[in-house]
Amino acid sequence: MKVSEAAKMLGVTDQFVRVGLQRGAFEFGTAFKKNDRSRTYSYVIYPEKLKKAVGEDRYKEVMGEC
Repeated sequence: MKVSEAAKMLGVTDQFVRVGLQRGAFEFGTAFKKNDRSRTYSYVIYPEKLKKAVGEDRYKEVMGEC
């Protein structure tokens, strides 16, 4: 799942989600660096955890009936 999709569901900016994931503020995903010298992060968002956080109706509204 994309950071932008999670942000849309939460009604916040992509950057807000990225920083929250980097700081461990959200239970629905995580951010990690590929190595210690890297300045860039990769993000993992767990769809089922996000669905639980935002509610099934909001999740379906943004993602469709998939």
